[in-house]
Amino acid sequence: MKVEELHVSSLIVHVKPEMSSSLSASIQALKNAELITVTEQGKAIVIIEASHQREIMECIDHINGLDGVLHTGLVYHEFEKSTQNDSEEIQ
Repeated sequence: MKVEELHVSSLIVHVKPEMSSSLSASIQALKNAELITVTEQGKAIVIIEASHQREIMECIDHINGLDGVLHTGLVYHEFEKSTQNDSEEIQ
C-alpha cells in the first residue's frame, strides 16, 4: 500500500505596492503556487498545494526571497492522507 498526502496552505504576502506586477509573474511561475489576488496596497493571497510539507516550506522560502516581498504569513495549512494499493490509479 502506498500513502499519498495532499498539503494545502494559504498565505498573505505583503509586497511593496510598486512591485505587485512582478510578484504576480513570479508566483504564477512557481509550480505549486497560485496567486488569488493582490490589492493596490500590496497584500496578496496565495494558495500552495503540494504532496509534502517540505515542498510547501520551500515554496514559502522562495516567495520570501522574491524582490519586493516584505513579509509572508501562513494563514492556513491542512493535509490529508489517502492509502491506496499500488495497482489502484490515483484519480
